[in-house]
Amino acid sequence: MRKIDRGVSYWGFAFVLVLGTFEAVNAYAYVDPGTTGLLSQILYVLFYGALGVFLYCLRYVKDIVASGRRRLAKLFSRHTYNEPPSDRGQER
Repeated sequence: MRKIDRGVSYWGFAFVLVLGTFEAVNAYAYVDPGTTGLLSQILYVLFYGALGVFLYCLRYVKDIVASGRRRLAKLFSRHTYNEPPSDRGQER
């Protein structure tokens, strides 16, 4: 028995999926124009709510990244923090 290549089976599945998706069928349904307006309003609220939660959480991610940068800068800095940095290079 011959072994089937994975790429051939993948593209065959995708082809059948596309044919099944775009097949013309009768819907036998009526969508009231007011219903589409209601659905769009619900989707707007859900989208902007999710966006707000994402931006709220992004603030904490930025704080964590900034804290990590400060720790790395402190770890790899050239002067020690017990003594104040020298004033070399500054003219009086």
